[in-house]
Amino acid sequence: MKNSILIAILVMAATTLTAQTQKFGHIDSDALMSLMPEKAKAEKDMEVFAKEFQSALEAMAKEYEVKVADYQGKEKDMTALVKQTKVKEITDLERRIQEFQGQAQGEIQKKEQELLAPIIEKARKAIDAVATEKGYTYIFDNSSGVLLFAKDSENIAADVKAKLGL
Repeated sequence: MKNSILIAILVMAATTLTAQTQKFGHIDSDALMSLMPEKAKAEKDMEVFAKEFQSALEAMAKEYEVKVADYQGKEKDMTALVKQTKVKEITDLERRIQEFQGQAQGEIQKKEQELLAPIIEKARKAIDAVATEKGYTYIFDNSSGVLLFAKDSENIAADVKAKLGL
């Protein structure tokens, strides 16, 4: 009995001692990244990249409108076989437009990840460096909405900005 009480006291003391040596910090990584000049460049590059897809999509939409208007204007004079062929052309074009939209969205997301990856890595390294230098045990990211209470933590944004030269 005395041994179990002694063990319980030692465990509580060790837990208390461990909790006292932990240091918590927080940062809003979205706000940090918005200050990085690389982020603005990546956004401009994304706009240019997406415009190419937008132009192609607009051309396809214009072609679709022309084909539909042509069909509607001449439908009553068409034979059944011509109508069937024209409807197939229009539905094929609709399908190609939808496929193109899906593929374009995939390419845009892939390009965005490709452009943002080095920026995220640079911010991560700066955060890791500050956390190591200042002796933090944990750093929470406010931008993800995970942090519910931060009274006993310190905002490390100023230190990370200084590390990045911002």
